[in-house]
Amino acid sequence: MNTSIKLDKRLHGILEDTRSQHGLRSLLLADHHGLPVCHAGTISHAGISAIAPELIRVGNHAARLGEYESITCIALILEDSHLMVLRDIVINKTPYVLVLDTASVPRGVKQVLNQLRDRIADAMNSYS
Repeated sequence: MNTSIKLDKRLHGILEDTRSQHGLRSLLLADHHGLPVCHAGTISHAGISAIAPELIRVGNHAARLGEYESITCIALILEDSHLMVLRDIVINKTPYVLVLDTASVPRGVKQVLNQLRDRIADAMNSYS
């Protein structure tokens, strides 16, 4: 089996596991241009990934203006009871964005996002 197909299946498994464990509607991994890399669940607002990198930049700028060291994530509340949580991550010096579509923020969201980042990094490293 092709290495990229194996990685895609492994990433999908990681996203699906996290999605079901925390009751998320969907979970999306996008590259730094906002192009989807992998997802789990039904993505209701797929266009969010396209603007996610810019939203992260705006959040970081707001954190600097507010004299905060950094942000954990960006949250958008949409009219149809969707809460989009966006987080930038770096894996092997390559930036990515995680987008969670959920009805409520998972308990310990920072830890959830960090663990997800680590699992994705492990998967990518094992196929590089």
